[in-house]
Amino acid sequence: MATDIHSIIVSRRTALPSHELAGIPFRRWAATICTAEVRHARNDVAAVTARLGADMLYCEHRDTAWIDGYFLPHETKAAVALNWLSHVHVHEGDARGPWERMSRMSGEEKARWLARYRYLLKGFIRAAKAYRAARASLA
Repeated sequence: MATDIHSIIVSRRTALPSHELAGIPFRRWAATICTAEVRHARNDVAAVTARLGADMLYCEHRDTAWIDGYFLPHETKAAVALNWLSHVHVHEGDARGPWERMSRMSGEEKARWLARYRYLLKGFIRAAKAYRAARASLA
């Protein structure tokens, strides 16, 4: 049996119940599901530590990055996919929105922008698929 608090927290973590969404675009699916996974992970760690009486480790007014160390593997992959998606969204801001600057870019700058955009999209898609595979392995 686990004797240190970290092992006990890990052993009491639970995964979010199945949550397949059908009929929505891939990007929206990934954003919705991965956000739910990360939110569940953070809330579950906080609940486990509270039940153990170890909630002095948790305080929303302190740095809560330590919680991420208790993420299950598929939850970590969900967080990675969300990170990639945030970079895609920021990069898309160059092409549309109030801070659009694409119309003022030279042809060479647009080519670099497009190459970077493709890199970010591929990274996001790979990360979202890695999450999906990790989640499927739970069943």
